[in-house]
Amino acid sequence: MGPPRPAGTARTTRRTTAPPPSARLNPTDEMLYRAERALGSSRIVQVLWRLPEPVPPAALRAEWERLDRGRLSRRPVAARVPGARRAWVPAHNAEPPRAYSTPLTDDTAWEWIDEQVRAPLPAGSRALWRLASAPYGRGALVSLTVPHFRADGMGIFTALTEDGPPPGRRRGPLAGTADGDLADAVRQVTHAVTATAGWAARTLPGRRARAELAAALRPAPKPPASEPRFFSTAVFDFDAAEWEERARARGGTANSLFVEIAANLVRARVPLGDRAGIRVGVPVSLRRTAADARANALVVVPLSVPAGPVRRTDLGPTRRSTKAALDGTGEHSATLVPEPLWHLLPRRYADRLKAPGAQATDVVASNFGTLPDGVRRFAGLRADGVALRTMNVPGLVPERAGLRVSLCAVRVGERLTVTVTAIPDHFGDARSLRALAAEEFAAWGLRAREWWSE
Repeated sequence: MGPPRPAGTARTTRRTTAPPPSARLNPTDEMLYRAERALGSSRIVQVLWRLPEPVPPAALRAEWERLDRGRLSRRPVAARVPGARRAWVPAHNAEPPRAYSTPLTDDTAWEWIDEQVRAPLPAGSRALWRLASAPYGRGALVSLTVPHFRADGMGIFTALTEDGPPPGRRRGPLAGTADGDLADAVRQVTHAVTATAGWAARTLPGRRARAELAAALRPAPKPPASEPRFFSTAVFDFDAAEWEERARARGGTANSLFVEIAANLVRARVPLGDRAGIRVGVPVSLRRTAADARANALVVVPLSVPAGPVRRTDLGPTRRSTKAALDGTGEHSATLVPEPLWHLLPRRYADRLKAPGAQATDVVASNFGTLPDGVRRFAGLRADGVALRTMNVPGLVPERAGLRVSLCAVRVGERLTVTVTAIPDHFGDARSLRALAAEEFAAWGLRAREWWSE
C-alpha cells in the first residue's frame, strides 16, 4: 500500500508584516546552493513531530503562515555591484501546506516521510520549504523539509520558536539594494586585502600549505557517476540519563559516546581499504543569538579516529581527541583562503578552494543538544516525539562524496532521540539498518526504543 495523497489545500496568502533582517550569503550557503551541480544531490533538513492528537488543516495553515513570515521564507538575489555578496531578501513560499487525509500506518509512515523529503525544492524555485501533516494512530505526523542552503538545523529551530520576523535589523543600507551592495563590496575588498596579507604571511611560507593550495586549484576530472543512493533511516529513543551514565562508565561524555557509536557503524560496515583513520565530521554551531540572520552559521570540525575493529571499552581517547578538535573550532573555515577573498574569486576557482565539509567525511555526528520547548510544541500540541535528519536528495552519488553514515541527536526533556541514516550499499534497507544500529546500542548497555513505540 502506497502513501496517501494530500487532501485539497486552500489558496496561499502573502505576508503583511515586516520582513526579516537582511543578510548576505556566506561560503557555506553558496556551496550548499550549488551542491546539486557539484555533487549530484541537494542537502535537505527534515524535522518530524509525532503528535498525540490530529492537526486540523486550519491549524496546519496557521503554522505555515507563521513560518512564512519568518527567516525560512527568503531567497538569494544577485548583487548589483561587483564584489558584493549575494543577498537574502524576503520571499513568499509558493509551496502550500499539505494536509493529508488518509491515515498513515506503521507500513506506510516512513514511505510518506521519505516522500516529503524526496519531493523537489529546487534552489532557484519559488517553492522554498514544505510543511505537511497526516493522521497517524490517535494523533498525527508532521514533516517540515527545508533545503540546507536556506537554513541549518539550529536556524530552523530558531524559526520554529519565532512568531514572525526575527529581531535585530542592522542599521545602514539594506542588503539587496544598490547602496547596500556598494557598502558590502567596499567591506569585502577591504577585508580581503587585510585578511589576505596576514594569511599569506602565515600560510604560504609552508611547503605543505602551498602544495595543498596548488592541488586544490588543479582541475580534477569528475569520475563517471553512478545512480544516486537514497539513504536508509532508523530512529531510536533513549533515556538521556542512561546514555550519560553509560558514557561515564567508559570514561567519556555523552558526546564522545555519540561519536564512538558513529565511528563503530563505519568500522562495522564500510570498507576503508588501507586507511588508518575514520573521517568524522562534527558540526558546531556558531550561532550565538536569535538575531543572527545567517542561513548557515556552523563549521564542520574534522576529527580522525582509528579505523579497524569496533571499539567499546575506553572512551578516553575519543573524548580527548574530540575535545581537542572542538577547542580549535575557531581555526576552521569553510574555505581554503580567507572568506572575503573567496567571495571575490571567479566561481571556477572558488569552487576548487572550498574546505572539505560534511560530504567529504565517512560519517557525520550532529548533536543538537536540548531543543527549546517551542520546538517541541506544534499547533498548540506538545509532541510525543521530535526527530531530525539531513538527507541527500535525490540521493548521494558515491563517486562524488565520501559520506556513508549520518547521525543526528536531539534531546527533548529526559529523552534523547537519535536518527541514523546510511547508504544502502553497506547497510541495506531500513530494516537491516535498524537491526545493526540496535545491536551497536545494546553493546553499550543502552536500551533503544524505536521512535514509533508508544
